[in-house]
Amino acid sequence: MNDDCYTILLFHSIDDRDLLSFKGPGNIHPDLFEKTLRFINKEFDMIGLEEMIACISGRQEKQGRLLAVTFDDGPKSYAVNAAPIMESLDIPSTCFLITECIGDKRIYWRYLYNFCIRGGYGNELAELLNHEYGISTGEKDIIGFTREHFSREKTSRIIENLIRRFVPDIEYSEKEKGLFLSCDDINILKRSPLVSFGIHTCTHPVMSHLSDEDIYDEISGSLDFYRKNISCEIPMFSVPFGRLYKDYDERTVKIARDLSIEVILSAYGGENGRGQPLFNIRRIPVYEGMLKDGPSSFMSLLKDLRLASDYRAKEKRLYEAIQ
Repeated sequence: MNDDCYTILLFHSIDDRDLLSFKGPGNIHPDLFEKTLRFINKEFDMIGLEEMIACISGRQEKQGRLLAVTFDDGPKSYAVNAAPIMESLDIPSTCFLITECIGDKRIYWRYLYNFCIRGGYGNELAELLNHEYGISTGEKDIIGFTREHFSREKTSRIIENLIRRFVPDIEYSEKEKGLFLSCDDINILKRSPLVSFGIHTCTHPVMSHLSDEDIYDEISGSLDFYRKNISCEIPMFSVPFGRLYKDYDERTVKIARDLSIEVILSAYGGENGRGQPLFNIRRIPVYEGMLKDGPSSFMSLLKDLRLASDYRAKEKRLYEAIQ
């Protein structure tokens, strides 16, 4: 890590509720989040994502150790916990929205699967998944298998059968309510100069397993919501799951660019250098396990980050495909 590197952190939920939907490594307790940010704020110049992108592209010059904070999914806890903590520290952030899940209007398959696995319905979920995919897998392998073999149609049928046969919609919505930001939350957050929004597709699928038409629908539908409810400007786009040539490929990038989206963020890859292509902005995902030994240990982890050689090869493949 040096002054020529641009660090963008990726968080998800910052919640102290005992909700099964996001219980696990993706959630961070608010107290630990605040403690970590206070430490990072002393070590870095914390800037907004828009300013960070301007620095990476060379449109703006800014000296110092620069770091930006982002959130994926649009969790309710962004309004309840994360944004107030960052406002108290004068730290800007950008939140990427799963637009059809706003106000808990749509069930996010990953959250429902987490709920089933941790809430005593793991065997029933495995039974439905095995039936749809013609396989034999246990509940501990469900999430990994689904990401590697995602099917939007199969996932929809699994959710429908879960709700109809095992987990009544009213039970799930009562136990796991308030998972996502509401439109009112977004309207209030929009007033803050420290908050900005981007898009994270309509339903958070694994893009590499979609047809070109479905990729277009996921991005364009999310873009339509953004331009209608947030801003008429073209937003930045965070790719769901974000592992290059695992969760998405050049088709997602090309289709997003055809929709005039300039800035596309992955979820891996480490830091960015000046001149990094804006359609391949790297981020560092942060999980509670990375913070358990304290902020100093986390800072040491950041300093030791190295871009894996296989990731460089994937990026080279992407650049060649885009050109």
